Amino acid sequence: MKQLTQESPWYTYAKKVSALFARDPDIFVDDMVYMEEGDIDYAFDITVRRSHDKFLALERLLPRTVQFGNVTLGISLYEEKAASDEEILSLYATLFRGNPIMKEIRTATDLTGGKHGYVCFQPEVIQFYNDDLSDYRGNWSGLAQDIAREVFRDEKGCIHFCTAAVKA
Repeated sequence: MKQLTQESPWYTYAKKVSALFARDPDIFVDDMVYMEEGDIDYAFDITVRRSHDKFLALERLLPRTVQFGNVTLGISLYEEKAASDEEILSLYATLFRGNPIMKEIRTATDLTGGKHGYVCFQPEVIQFYNDDLSDYRGNWSGLAQDIAREVFRDEKGCIHFCTAAVKA
């Protein structure tokens, strides 16, 4: 025999919000969590991607807290701004401004019309002590482009790290 249970109204409310936006690719509703401290008993987050207009609409229309008797449900709203390729390249230009490790920043268009940004580093070896047993002096040696590829993760693949040409 199946046990029948009744869902708490704050869970039902969170499920309704989630169902309302389940098919919207710009709005993501997180699962509800129990808050151990503070004035909020339960909470969930909503993240809006790629649509500032939808974020503003939700910000004005959706309450931040909903009261269910002595239980308070909190709703946090976040905007995940999708930066353009130009904005991202500009951020790298700002980040490396004045740093002699960077040679230049360039852009190019591929055969299909796709735009690519390139952060070009000086053609020199970076070396530091790293207790590396495969090196006689214990050093790690490599190029700035390899370090940047590991340190910065470009999810869209629009920015490339490379080494400027060695002049003959």
